[in-house]
Amino acid sequence: MPIWLLIAVVAFVVIVLAVVAIVMTRSTPDEGATRDDRRPEGYWTSLGMSIGVGFGVPLGLVFDNLALGIAMGAGFGVAIGAALERKNKENLRPLTAQELKTRKWAVGAGLAALALGVAVFVVLVFVRGI
Repeated sequence: MPIWLLIAVVAFVVIVLAVVAIVMTRSTPDEGATRDDRRPEGYWTSLGMSIGVGFGVPLGLVFDNLALGIAMGAGFGVAIGAALERKNKENLRPLTAQELKTRKWAVGAGLAALALGVAVFVVLVFVRGI
């Protein structure tokens, strides 16, 4: 393995750890301010998956299989996020109407992007014979 790749992986891991540390720190509210510190449902799962994918990318680069690294990182991240979700069960709140609307829009956009990707793949297979 080239030394530059090892340095890049170490730098990436340090950056991801720094981002995790920043996200996990909680700021204290001002005196007298009312603030709901509860997180929406699915918060910890999505956070775990995001961090897991972040660790999976360099892992995939090291083993020359980026797709496998991303999949493994996402799997481990979802498992860790689900455990955090259960641990923080009392601090979860139901989604607001705006959050539900945003989630529905994001799912629709994701499905549209998936359909577009499948259509491009099918066209490339038939036109170019990949």
